[in-house]
Amino acid sequence: MVVDVEDEKINRLADRVALSFFLDKFLFSCEPDLSEIRKKSEKIEIPVNKGSSFRVRCNNRSRHVEFSSLDVEREVGDIFARNYRVDLKKPDFEVRIILTDNRVYGGIKLFEIDRKSFEKRKAQYRPFFSPISLDPKLARALVNLSEVGRDGVLLDPFCGTGGILLEAVLIGARVIGSDISRKMIEGCRKNLEYFGINKYELYQCDVGDVSKFVENVDAVVTDFPYGRSTSTSGEKIEILYDRGAEVICKVLKSDGKAVVGLPNEKSLGILDGYLEREVVYPCRVHRSLTRYFGVYKKG
Repeated sequence: MVVDVEDEKINRLADRVALSFFLDKFLFSCEPDLSEIRKKSEKIEIPVNKGSSFRVRCNNRSRHVEFSSLDVEREVGDIFARNYRVDLKKPDFEVRIILTDNRVYGGIKLFEIDRKSFEKRKAQYRPFFSPISLDPKLARALVNLSEVGRDGVLLDPFCGTGGILLEAVLIGARVIGSDISRKMIEGCRKNLEYFGINKYELYQCDVGDVSKFVENVDAVVTDFPYGRSTSTSGEKIEILYDRGAEVICKVLKSDGKAVVGLPNEKSLGILDGYLEREVVYPCRVHRSLTRYFGVYKKG
């Protein structure tokens, strides 16, 4: 993905993204042709002193091109070696090439995303465990889709073990969670405090009562219950979803966004009566389960 980002926002972006491996400064794009890659590389000017060290890495995502990552690394490396020293272990800068069947993208690595930190926050490493907790990377992606800013207020009205709240706090948001289960609320509290988080609001209440405690939030991010009687207290799932959608609309500020997970795309239609749907992302959780995440905006 190529996006235009102001320099002063790069660090902030690197702190938030979860499903990426690297952030690079874009240098060029061309057709997947070795001679074109060579021509583009020869025109690159890097704002570092001559004699600085470099390395080239090529990520080959193509299926049909007739040359390899090693071919690209050699071609580009030979060009940069005219002015810079090769250092494969600790270079001053790294040239990264992404090779696809349709395009080639070249850039300078700015950040490598710390994906290990997400692994440490997986459900099995928290003091309170539930097998239905979202993966931390997915939870962070949902928070990012809500576009909540630093110091913005984010609500999860079905907070469960607190995975979404945890990722929201870590990007600087203020968080509010609610759940009908006292066990979940206490477990959520344990998980948040285990990671050093002590500024939050938690309420044990039915989703229909959330508006008694919360109003005018910047974003709502939640994964609705799957529909088992244990997670809905015996209530028909369609009724619960409709009440949840009504409350989300009620507490969300104008122009605020809601990102919600539901078991099928049909269920997302329940929210269409309350909010404007922007996009839907299907997400395969495991072999027998696909969740659908809808992004909505309050007009």
